[in-house]
Amino acid sequence: MNATNDIIKDIPANISDSQVVIYIHSKDFDTKQVKFFKELTHSTDKIISEWFDISEKTFQSYRSSNSNFNINFKEKLILLLSLYKQGERAFGSKEEFNEWLEKPNFHFNNEPPVKFFKTISGIRYIEDRLTGMEYGDNA
Repeated sequence: MNATNDIIKDIPANISDSQVVIYIHSKDFDTKQVKFFKELTHSTDKIISEWFDISEKTFQSYRSSNSNFNINFKEKLILLLSLYKQGERAFGSKEEFNEWLEKPNFHFNNEPPVKFFKTISGIRYIEDRLTGMEYGDNA
C-alpha cells in the first residue's frame, strides 16, 4: 500500500487536535496527498489555494514537486481529509458530500459550507454540523 493510502486510511473521520499535531510531525507529506485532495474536491487550483491561503503557484508547486509544505498547509490538509472521510460516512458518497458542500445552508448564514474551508474554526464548524447530522440533527 502506498503512502497516500496509508495516511488517508489512518486519518480518523473525527480527528482531534492532538492527533493533528501527531500527524503533522510524524507523517511524510508529498504530492500524492495533494493530488488526492484535489481529486476529492473537484475544485480548481485557484479555489483550493484560497482555502489554504497560499498562492495558486504555491499550490501547483505542492501538487507537482515534493517541496517542503508549510506547516499550516499540512494542518489544514489533514483536517480537510478527515472532514471528507466524515462527510462520505454521513452522506454515503463523496459525490453527495460535495453536493451538500456547494449548496447554500441556513446553518452557514445561507452560504455553501465550502466557503468555511478558509479557517480551521470553519472546518471544525462543518465537522460539528456533520456530527449533528449523524445523530439525527437536520443540516
